[in-house]
Amino acid sequence: MTERADRILDVMLGVDPLADLPRTGWLLRGVRPCESLADHSFGVAFLAMLFVDAIRAEGGSIDGERVLRMALVHDAAEAKTGDVPMPNKTPAMAEALHALEVTLVRDLLPAAQQEVWLEVERGDSLEARVVKAADKAQMMVKALSYGRQHRGHLEEFWTHAKNHDDRGIAVAAELFAALAARRAPPP
Repeated sequence: MTERADRILDVMLGVDPLADLPRTGWLLRGVRPCESLADHSFGVAFLAMLFVDAIRAEGGSIDGERVLRMALVHDAAEAKTGDVPMPNKTPAMAEALHALEVTLVRDLLPAAQQEVWLEVERGDSLEARVVKAADKAQMMVKALSYGRQHRGHLEEFWTHAKNHDDRGIAVAAELFAALAARRAPPP
């Protein structure tokens, strides 16, 4: 095998656990079975693609390939850490987890993907803001879907303000409003 093929294989084996690791927030609220981290990343990428198309349809300029790359790697470190849900993160824990994730991403991903991951973490470019908004919006789409199936106790998802962060992306704000309008009342 070539060095390039070995590196690609190592990266793929490194992120492979994402397919088997569940999203912990759903488990904590009684949703079983629930989506995996890989399912979530796919949903974020698909939703980010739709956001890119909407931004372009409005005449905006955005690097769609970069958005999709960001969406695909945004949770790569969780292949090693698992999913740590937001309500369980103290500020000190979040800081320590971020430092660990930076190290894990450096070991796991090639340089180009590390750069993309760091850009998402900073969240300061339009492309990163789209991914950050898609990350929250995908979670809320899933909360709506699970709620319609009467799976779990999901009220906290709807009442936590950080779960509705559109990052200043108009189409994301519209989606959050549509989600709220379609939400079934709590039982």
